[in-house]
Amino acid sequence: MQFLRFTKYIAFAATLGFFSSCNEFLDVNDSPNAVLNAPATTVLVSAQTQLGFLMGSDLHRFTSILVQQNAGQGGPSIQTVLYDRYVITETDINNVWRFSIYGGALADMQSLIAQTAETSPKYAGISQLMQAYLFSVTTDAFGDIPYTQALQFAGNVQPAYDPSQQVYENLITLINTGLENIDKQSVLTPGADDLIYAGDMAKWRRFANTLKLRLYIHYFPKLSSNATTAFASLLQAGPSAFMTGTADNFQLAFEALSQRTNPIHQFETNRIGNFFPSSTLVDLMNGKADPRRASYFTQYPTGSGQYLGAGNGTGVGAPNTNFSRIGTFLRGASTGTGVQEYAGDAPIRMLTFAEYNFILAEYYARTGNVAAAQTSFTAGINASMSMAGVSTANSTAYIAARPALATLSAADQIRVIIEEKFVASYGVAVEPWTDWRRTKFPALTPPSNAQETVIPRILPYSDVERVSNPANTPARPTITAPSVFWDPGA
Repeated sequence: MQFLRFTKYIAFAATLGFFSSCNEFLDVNDSPNAVLNAPATTVLVSAQTQLGFLMGSDLHRFTSILVQQNAGQGGPSIQTVLYDRYVITETDINNVWRFSIYGGALADMQSLIAQTAETSPKYAGISQLMQAYLFSVTTDAFGDIPYTQALQFAGNVQPAYDPSQQVYENLITLINTGLENIDKQSVLTPGADDLIYAGDMAKWRRFANTLKLRLYIHYFPKLSSNATTAFASLLQAGPSAFMTGTADNFQLAFEALSQRTNPIHQFETNRIGNFFPSSTLVDLMNGKADPRRASYFTQYPTGSGQYLGAGNGTGVGAPNTNFSRIGTFLRGASTGTGVQEYAGDAPIRMLTFAEYNFILAEYYARTGNVAAAQTSFTAGINASMSMAGVSTANSTAYIAARPALATLSAADQIRVIIEEKFVASYGVAVEPWTDWRRTKFPALTPPSNAQETVIPRILPYSDVERVSNPANTPARPTITAPSVFWDPGA
């Protein structure tokens, strides 16, 4: 199974390299990477592998830099340094849009649905749940996107764009359809070929319900009246309907073998000195003597017990590596004493049990149930500490040092919940940026040398998409204006 998984990925990567280097272009309905005639087991492996690589690659780098979890270094022409200055162009988006999202993971998922919906609906259901996740991340990052007319391939090569709120509404329906399908009798049943949950339909069900909560919490605070009833109704299913522990994390595992390591580790290995933890995140954790620092970052200076982040926007000068680096939490087990000696086997985390608890904490705080908010807040911190390898005693001591939510104003309750979620979500693509856009927490200051005076609130569209689908691709004159329906703006 593992050989199948990475053999497929290597083939995909080779294909990606070819299409990236040629002059022909493909739009969101082309499917260069979908293994359209392969067995369902192969297509599922392909879809999940592409999803994991996508969520640990460009989308992670763009958004983790914008929200100041990471920072670029290495000189003014380095990509990550440009991102730090908000120089993210339509050309930067081409590969992630064409090959990773629409022509890659979503295309394979659609192929799997078409192949299995009638005879093996458990495969179709899993694919629909993954599509709901990826479409949600895509609309959170880009705003209006092709949805209802997307993935028709040659049937419609110039799809219309759906408003982001309509996409969200359709995703709830898609999740419900996926839930129905995973409960049906199936000729073929996923097992070892399911790299995320190993064919455990109960875990897929809990993930699906938790994903609904993530979508509903995004309506707060701008459109809270639209989601409060739906949120409360969903919670009536009881805690067992949602993630029950870190074993339910929606994540993709990687291996400590050549060509099988996670994409964050691969980028760190290939672009040494370009990507560091941001001083915004490191200083926030330093101020609380956060025990997660030991797995999140390396010490700087080595052996000092200290942690130093890179300032966003400071990478335009001479190359500087005098900072803490990304540690075992995102790169895997340490294999030696050198700054680059990691196994690369850390998972790419996409939606976690810790996040689920912070979602609940925010919802309860906003609806006046501070006691329930405190319970979920504590559970979220404990789950995050557990993932980072922190002992129960140290996690308990950390929580004891935090002010009780009941002692804080309503605004400060939301602030501390989102700040803890910000820390717990290190390595999760897009979602911390989404939280900042809708809550304004944590408080961030744009670099003084940035191209824009305010932090971007949306990503640009692909310029190839604009050329190939000019009648439908929306104008995007700025990346600093609110462009997703839930975004309340500055």
